[in-house]
Order: sequence, then structure tokens, then C-alpha cells
Amino acid sequence: MESALDPVLGSAFPVFALVACGVLAGRFRLINPGSSEALNRFVYAFALPAMLFVAVYRGSLEELLGSGSFILGVIIATVGTALIGFALSRFLQGATASESVMRALNASFANTGYLGIPLVTVAYGERAALPAALATVATNIVSFAVAIVCLELLANRRGGGIGRALAGVARSPLIWPIALAVVFVFLDIKVPLPVERFAGLLAAAAGPCALFAIGLFVSQLSIREGFRASWPTTVLKLLVHPVLMALLAYTVLSMDALWAKVAIVCASLPLGATAFVLAQRYRLLEAETSTGAVLSTAASVITVSVVMTLVP
Repeated sequence: MESALDPVLGSAFPVFALVACGVLAGRFRLINPGSSEALNRFVYAFALPAMLFVAVYRGSLEELLGSGSFILGVIIATVGTALIGFALSRFLQGATASESVMRALNASFANTGYLGIPLVTVAYGERAALPAALATVATNIVSFAVAIVCLELLANRRGGGIGRALAGVARSPLIWPIALAVVFVFLDIKVPLPVERFAGLLAAAAGPCALFAIGLFVSQLSIREGFRASWPTTVLKLLVHPVLMALLAYTVLSMDALWAKVAIVCASLPLGATAFVLAQRYRLLEAETSTGAVLSTAASVITVSVVMTLVP
């Protein structure tokens, strides 16, 4: 007899099992830190861009043109959660503007690129890859890119910071492959079959490698320091963000059923590991951000499964 949780566990277990493999490999020193960095670079610079390009390129023009309400919902939910995180940090915790920007990012930056696309593709099929890819773009532009711009302006008051920040966002491997694929779809440009197969082969490596890389990343972090400081943003990320997205998807916006599922599941994902890279770069809340990545990733095994069960 198949229980109601079997489809969810069947989709979520392989994903989180790959993350657990990475954690074990890192904890038992089966893979050294140099190998971990090389794997992350491969995923970030090659496999993940190919996956994003293929996901959008194989979508239809009608789907892209009809994604306005989906992207709007993702943006509103992300910005709303970030503003709550910023307000709590700035006015209740008395943190600086830079620290509050970092906490706003920690509360709203979902791991859609590394974790979201593999998860929803396993759970809902290949059609779910396109909305997940678009959610990745919206999340990176609205949450991560805005945070970079704000931190550049706060860190460099002599000017020029915003230009460098915007240029860095435009060069991001999580942005330009999707923009290129959108151009190809709108102009009806066909990629040669050998090139498409090469991109598909490279894209197929993104999911397993990215999930394993997340586990390696988590295995190298310490959760002792910053535990007390990180739980508010973890609660915002795993609970408030998906609830806000669900309210928008089902009561405010007109959204396709599959795309609504993907939007809510992506909103329920844990803090993206690249937030820690930003924390290191600006020397802001490094222990808190790393702890938030660990806590939210571990807790998401339960919370994401619950969300996938509750979503109609």
C-alpha cells in the first residue's frame, strides 16, 4: 500500500542522500578541500550554466511569455521576506546597515540553482526545470545581486561600487546563460544537434555534482558559533518565505498549477551556499551565515518534505 508520503520521499530522498554523501566524504576526509573547491568551480562555471541554458532553451515561447505572474510572485515573496529580515535586524537587534543587508540576504536567498532545479525535476518532471530556472534568475537578481550592490555602496563610499557590482552580476554564470537562451527562443535560433547534446550531457552532471558539492561545503563549516544568531533568519527562510509565496500563488496571482508548485517549493529551500561566499568577501556575519547554511539545509529535509506534501 503506497502512503501519501511515498511520492515526496521518492523525490526528496535521492536529492538529500546525495547531499549526505558529500557531508560524509568531507567529514571522513575522503575528498580534500582542494578537490571540493575544484568541484564547486566545475559546477558553478560549466555544469550549472549548461543546465540553466538547456532548461530555458527547451521551453516554448508561450511559456516564457506567460511567466510574468510567476516571476512577479517570486520577486514579491523574496523582497517581502528580505525586508522582514532587514527590519528585524536593524530595529530589533540594533545591527548596522551592512549586517542587516546580510541578514536580509540570509532570510530570502533560496538555494534554487544548486538544490531547487534537481529537486523539482525529480519530483515533477522535466517541465519543472523551466520555472525553476526562471526562479533562479529572479532570486539571483532580486536577492543576491541587490545585496551585492548595497554592500558595495556601503563598503566603498568613494563611488564606482555600483558599477562594479552591476558588471559582476551581468557576468554571473547564473544570469547570462539564461539571457542567451531567452534570446535564442525569441529569435527561434536552433542550436546544432551536436552542441545541444554536449550541453545536455554537461547539464546532466550539474544536479549530482551540485548536490554533492553542497554536502562538502556543509561538512567544512562549524555550527557552534553563530547558532543563536542564525535561527531567526533560518525561520524566515524555511517558513515565512514559502507561506508568503503560497499566499501570492493561490490568492493573488493567476498561476499555472505546476508553476505554482515549483514557486512554493523553491521558496521553501534553504539558504544558498553562495551567501557564505559573500559574507567572507565583506567580512560580515561569517559564522552566522555559515551556521545558517548548515541549519537551514539540515532542517529543510523535513520542511521541504512537508511543503511538498501540503502543496496541492
